[in-house]
Amino acid sequence: MQLPFPQRLKLLRQQAYAALHLGGHKAVQVAPAPCGAVITVENQQIFAPSALRWKLYRHGWRARLDQLEREYGVGRYVTLTPQSVVLDVGANAGEFAHVCDRYGAHVHCFEPDPAAHACLLQNIAALDRASAYDDVLWKEFGEIDFGLAPARADSSVFSEGVPTVRKKTTTIESFCRDHEIAQIDLIKCDAEGAEPEVLEGIGNFFPNVRTVALDTGAERHGERTHDRCAAILSANGFDVIEEKVGTRWMTYGLRQTQS
Repeated sequence: MQLPFPQRLKLLRQQAYAALHLGGHKAVQVAPAPCGAVITVENQQIFAPSALRWKLYRHGWRARLDQLEREYGVGRYVTLTPQSVVLDVGANAGEFAHVCDRYGAHVHCFEPDPAAHACLLQNIAALDRASAYDDVLWKEFGEIDFGLAPARADSSVFSEGVPTVRKKTTTIESFCRDHEIAQIDLIKCDAEGAEPEVLEGIGNFFPNVRTVALDTGAERHGERTHDRCAAILSANGFDVIEEKVGTRWMTYGLRQTQS
C-alpha cells in the first residue's frame, strides 16, 4: 500500500523491531481495502479508514484492546459481563466492540462517518452481540451537518475546514425506548467535542445509566468539554472523576450508589 515515505520508513523500522523482539513490538502489515486499509497484526485483521492507524497496533492487537480498557475504565470503574449493555458513541472502526466481546457484553456502536462506518461493519461482522448505526447521537431529533475527517479520526459536528454530509440525529433516550433497553451499564463516548449534547440526549433515561466514560479532550474548537459534561453528570446523580489516561483526558460519571 502506498504510504507517505516517512511512514514507510517507520513501518520498516517496526518490522525490524518485531523481528528482533525489541520493546514488545509486533509485526504489522498494511494493505489497501475498499473502506481504506486493512491492518494485520497478531493474526488479527482490522479494517481502518486510514492506513496511518497502523501505529496504534505497534505492540499488537491485545495491547491495543488493553489500552482501550484502561482509557474507558473497564475493570476500574465498570465491570462488564454477558448481561451488560454498552453504548459506544463515536465507535470509529469498532475496536471497543472487541473489548466488549471479551466479556460477552452487548454493544451498540454509533459511527456517522461513512468511511469509518464501513470499516466498523467489517470489524464487527463476526461479533454476535455487536450492532452498528450511522445516526448522530445528539440532544434532539433532526438533521445536522457532520464534518468528515476519517484519516485523522476527527469526524465530528465540530470539525472545521473539511467536507460535510447531512446526517439524521437521534437521542440516547429515544434509542433506548425504541430498542426496549432497560439499563445501560456503560456509555463509552468519543464524540470529538459533542459530548455535552450526547449527554443532554439521555434525558429521562439518566436513572437507568450506571457508568459514563467520556473522552473530553480539546476537540471542540480547541476547547475541552469536561466542565459542561461534569455539570450534567453531577446534576443527574453521578460522582465525577477526571483523569488523564495516557494521552486521553477522560471524564467518568459513576453512580453515587456504587461502591
